[in-house]
Amino acid sequence: MHDVGAEADFEVGQPRRVEIGGRGFVVVNGGAEFYAARDVCAHQGARLSSGRCKGNVHAESVGGHIEYQTGGRTLLQCPWHGWIFDMATGRALADPDRARVRVYPVRVTDGRVLLDLG
Repeated sequence: MHDVGAEADFEVGQPRRVEIGGRGFVVVNGGAEFYAARDVCAHQGARLSSGRCKGNVHAESVGGHIEYQTGGRTLLQCPWHGWIFDMATGRALADPDRARVRVYPVRVTDGRVLLDLG
């Protein structure tokens, strides 16, 4: 397990790059869960940590309170060509059987985010 920072340092829905042993990983606080993947897009190698989390915006009325909804999935969009990956599985939405990024287990213990590269 590798300690990659304090839980409070990871804003919900904001990808963050961390490096372990010279390798880059993207960590995302999905709200209810943390996710981690190699920080390389399967399409053409962009840093996924420079991308953004995707979801739906919902409002009860025009000008009303806006909520960010992910439909239960944490999705990360590549900044170069817009490929979208499900952070739980690493699979690309466009071609889930062939295009994917490697994902890693993450847990929070005593307020610290721990990435398992095992």
